[in-house]
Amino acid sequence: MLSSASPFWHGMRATVVLLIISSASRCGLAQRVTTSFHTVVAPESGEDIADPCNYELRILSANQRIRGLFVVFERGPELQHFYEEPEVAAFAEQHDLAMLMPMNCPAKDHGDIDVDPNRGLGRALLKAVDQLSAITGHPELKTAPLVVMGFSGAGALVARLVGFAPDRIAAAIVSHGGQASPLNLDTITLSGAALKIPELVLVGGKDEVVGTEVPYGYFLKHWQLGSPWLFATQNDAGHFCNEDATDLILSWLNAVLQSRSSKASAAVADRNKGYYGYFRKEPTDQGHPRLVQARDLKFERPSEAPPKNTVPSGWLPTREVALSWERFANLPDHHASLKP
Repeated sequence: MLSSASPFWHGMRATVVLLIISSASRCGLAQRVTTSFHTVVAPESGEDIADPCNYELRILSANQRIRGLFVVFERGPELQHFYEEPEVAAFAEQHDLAMLMPMNCPAKDHGDIDVDPNRGLGRALLKAVDQLSAITGHPELKTAPLVVMGFSGAGALVARLVGFAPDRIAAAIVSHGGQASPLNLDTITLSGAALKIPELVLVGGKDEVVGTEVPYGYFLKHWQLGSPWLFATQNDAGHFCNEDATDLILSWLNAVLQSRSSKASAAVADRNKGYYGYFRKEPTDQGHPRLVQARDLKFERPSEAPPKNTVPSGWLPTREVALSWERFANLPDHHASLKP
């Protein structure tokens, strides 16, 4: 994504490297062995991909049937750090998820990714999963549901992947998502099965790159159409996918995946259960992009009337998620002082 392919992999055909990695040396996971695989997908004629895309797969429970894939698009060191967090690995193991990271998929003209999945990255992702199903000896990967997460431009890609492959997406996390016009979030309209897929839309109240109002408009449009989405603001965060969101992401995903039917790819989200969140908008910047912080957060049962002078923040499937959502809003950003 942001980084170029390493010389070791550059120009190689689809390959696989099997590594048995001790948790202490690679992932920081106590008494856990990770099996890692690698594959490459070359672009096809007419696709907006400059170089072959690399994909790393981590299987945390080698003897278990894989029930799904947690796909985290590479977007700099913080996404790599999230991908390797012990809490994330433990969560994936608990839910029988493999971890997949797509890497190095630049567009032809500007070096960044093309966020329209119809122009190559959607096909490449599903092709990589097919290849890995054969490489790993896990044929269930070919049809396994995907949890997809992307930051910034990759967040805009993830938002569009929901409409590209609604039969494969179980849940989506759009973190600080945005892209230049005409491929920003405000040009996305989902319908049909895609509307039923839970999404978590994360923004930073100090994000001067993508702002808060375009992502909120994207959320609100689909919330009003009946989607089981949650919009969450960290008031002190700028434009970086920081690990302050890990607790909220995993709490939300845990509730969403537990509601998943064993016979369906997508989660079965019942908006009549749980809670609805609300907040008061507090504008902090009238420039472009416009920034709004979330104040006076509240959550109520779906049958209750909305609190006065608030706007909706979406569906909170459990009280645990609701409390995590409240805490997240006012967490101080630790990016500059504590994160690598």
